[in-house]
Amino acid sequence: MIAEKILIVDDEENVCRSMKKVLSRKGYDVSQALTVDDAVTLIKEMSFDLVITDLMIPGTSGMELLQIIRDHYPELDVIMITGYASIESAVEATKLGAAAYLPKPFTPDELTEVTQKTLARRGNQETKKAKSAQPTEAQEQPDDIIDVDMPFSAREVAKYTSPEYVENLTHTDIALPKKTAEKVFCFTGQRDCRKVVLEGRECAGECPILKKEKARAKTVTHVRRLTSDIIDVDLPFNAAEVERVSGADYINCLTRSDIPLAALYGRDASAKYSVLVVDDEPIVCHSVRRILSKQSCAVEEAFDVDAALQKMKLHQYDLVLLDLKMPKRSGMEVLRSIRTRWPDLPVIMVTGHGTIESAIEATKLGAFNFIPKPFTPQELTKATVEALAA
Repeated sequence: MIAEKILIVDDEENVCRSMKKVLSRKGYDVSQALTVDDAVTLIKEMSFDLVITDLMIPGTSGMELLQIIRDHYPELDVIMITGYASIESAVEATKLGAAAYLPKPFTPDELTEVTQKTLARRGNQETKKAKSAQPTEAQEQPDDIIDVDMPFSAREVAKYTSPEYVENLTHTDIALPKKTAEKVFCFTGQRDCRKVVLEGRECAGECPILKKEKARAKTVTHVRRLTSDIIDVDLPFNAAEVERVSGADYINCLTRSDIPLAALYGRDASAKYSVLVVDDEPIVCHSVRRILSKQSCAVEEAFDVDAALQKMKLHQYDLVLLDLKMPKRSGMEVLRSIRTRWPDLPVIMVTGHGTIESAIEATKLGAFNFIPKPFTPQELTKATVEALAA
């Protein structure tokens, strides 16, 4: 068996030497580099299965190396190690595609475990790709099959029936008694007509097809077309005229029920973005509203996950702020549901129980960002602006 090749990148030579010693004992072929430039040179010259890089490297950082690998060697897995572990760097590394994030100091067993898991996951992905590349039974079918849903060889079927039977088979998989007649020009009706071919003559007197068209034209009901700026199908009033009487805020709050939402009327008339805050603590929701209202955001609240999902079904939001610890279901479960139903909706996770592991898990599930509580107005504003601009 060929040993997997691993590249260790760390500016501390003793760290490289220690890690190389641990992984070499497990049968891996380990190389090392003290700078990002040396690492990139080795990656160009040799083929590696895994790169383990330190986050803090003088000059070009480990995060920049990760970006280089993602841009030019996307098939290469990267494990990020650091003595300055933080939720922010963990989220950033995961977004850039790091396979794992390992804080220092770590034990030889921890290093071995994360390395083995990463390489095993890589092997599983390569196996799936190889299986998908193999020709399937459908691909191995003869090139003279009758139809996609009738995958029989035309030659075989003709052997037991007749060539004419096979020739007349259509997508219905039933043989037609005869081919569709071609059309020729009929001077009586001034059009191409199949009846001339079937009967061998033109119709006497007025064309029956033309006669039916004239009769149908007399019975057509003229429908009054509504203007393109009506409020709704069952509320067919011009939005501009209603706005002149009631105001823009009233129009913005109208829903399919044709009744303005009382909780929203008179508020956030100039908001550019709609944000949903899902948190079981009302004080957190109110604080978020006060902060984001200064960023042209109309904020709605949901203290329950079921109510939040129902709101998302009825209203289109630009951003969701989701608490990690919620009654009934966890924020992670809700995040999975959101990613399934609304894959393009950005979600920022907020929590008072933030860990690097939960931040990485949320990011892998598709969260745009992960903010620990308590957060400052500046931190929330920065994360929100970045999510809305993405």
